[in-house]
Amino acid sequence: MKLLVTGAAGKLASRLLPLLSVDHTVRTVAEVPVPTSSSHLVGDLRDRKFAAETIAGCDAVLHLEPVSLSFRPGDAPATEQLDRASRGMYNLLLAAINAGVQRFVLASTLRLLERYPEEWWVVESWPPRPTTDVDDLAPYLAELTGREVARVSPLRVICLRLGEVVDDAEIADRPFDSRWVHLVDTAQAVERALGLPAPTAWPPNGYNVYHITAPGPRSRFRLAAAGREPLGYAPTHDFAAPSPLPLSRAAGAGPRSPLPQRGTGLRNGARLRNGGEGHQPPQKVVIYGAGGPLAAAVAQNLARDRILRLTDVRPLAEVVAAGKPQSLGAPLPTTFDAPHEVRVVDVTDPEQVSDAATGMDAVVNCTVVRPDPIQAFRVNVLGAYNVMRAAVQHGIGRVVHTGPQQVTAGAPDPYSYAHDFRIVDDVPARPGASLYILTKFLGQEICRIFAEEHGLTVPALLFSSFVNPSNPPPEPLGAYPFSVSWEDSAEAVRLALDVAALPAPFEVFNISTDLPHGKVLNDKAKRLLGWQPRDRLERHWLRPDR
Repeated sequence: MKLLVTGAAGKLASRLLPLLSVDHTVRTVAEVPVPTSSSHLVGDLRDRKFAAETIAGCDAVLHLEPVSLSFRPGDAPATEQLDRASRGMYNLLLAAINAGVQRFVLASTLRLLERYPEEWWVVESWPPRPTTDVDDLAPYLAELTGREVARVSPLRVICLRLGEVVDDAEIADRPFDSRWVHLVDTAQAVERALGLPAPTAWPPNGYNVYHITAPGPRSRFRLAAAGREPLGYAPTHDFAAPSPLPLSRAAGAGPRSPLPQRGTGLRNGARLRNGGEGHQPPQKVVIYGAGGPLAAAVAQNLARDRILRLTDVRPLAEVVAAGKPQSLGAPLPTTFDAPHEVRVVDVTDPEQVSDAATGMDAVVNCTVVRPDPIQAFRVNVLGAYNVMRAAVQHGIGRVVHTGPQQVTAGAPDPYSYAHDFRIVDDVPARPGASLYILTKFLGQEICRIFAEEHGLTVPALLFSSFVNPSNPPPEPLGAYPFSVSWEDSAEAVRLALDVAALPAPFEVFNISTDLPHGKVLNDKAKRLLGWQPRDRLERHWLRPDR
């Protein structure tokens, strides 16, 4: 088999390659030269052209890069690590699909489940609980990207969540760690994953997760689905010791932090402002992406009784002067006099984002990039990370996140809810491989993880079609069944800022008016936010000839 191995500069690859090279013709890739006996390409998988070059002529991929990134102080910034893990993964998946590759093995980590208590029998059917540390977020974003693309592609993605991979020499003088998994067993798991059959029908069962652990009861995670067919992983190294400790007291075996608790405040001890009990409507609000039409409508709504800091990557005066609405009837931004403030802020720059949050009571994130294959990841994913990190740094407990609906767009049948009705807010997202929808989904997941870990209150308002009620209705299909007016959208943001508390740190809301289609339900926004849309957009769904 001709095998592409990424992350070749990492420790895991250097140890696996000699074992894999016995039965495979291996091509390696990394961002730096690596002395290997196999062919090696130097480059960055975030470059789509380079990603396509790396995979040409290969039969399968072993993607080690998400667990090979370096997170030591002084190395690349966290946002660069997350960009490589998400955008690099996306580009490599697309390249694999275009090249006709049908097997894609992704290395991830069992760290994502260490927050569960050890006495719980946690197996592959349990959801990951990553922390906001970048070494959790990076492999988690890679997993999500692989899962969503595999849903809608003739590609099988096999995710192997690994323990701490070790060999005999490096643990000779170390106390037992229940997270160990032996290098030889890891190589066996990789070989078995590479041997799994490719999808043979449409739609394929394109995504599988397996936990690669040591055998026996002393392992941090018990061998479960990975030990059964079709993978049939059979580890042999159990690191037996003469006097085994109980698992809950074994060195290094304990969870790194407890499960996130609701309403416990920031992990660094800062007191929450404008989130949770005792919440007061925020008076000072920073809006990121203020040059866009949704933010323009929100600013007009809030300016009468709040102090706003409007930020955008372009000077707001320049956007105003251009006078070009994004769509027919879309609002244009306004520059307000003091005490309001306008700043130029690039949401992909962590320092600029943090500076803009200084002294604020709440955050509204309206930033978005749709078709650009680079900036969509940098703004929609990394921008969300920067905004959430800034909120934590400044003790801001209320962040209103905005994004597109992920239920009827982005993924083709049978994976979307395109032909369903009465779709509620909390159904699992279905972004598929759509660049825009997927990147906003990844950013939304970052917001959820920050909210849960740090006790923030983060309402995520999801939209689809914005409509100016006074405009002529679109032809020939009439009102899209997930539509809302600009004014009602802005009111939803106000209420999301002002609501005293929500049932969970992160809540998703469908923001659509009361349309007769019954496609999506807005009951949750009405019940929890007190939102009542005023514009029913009758002009867009009533027949003009009657």
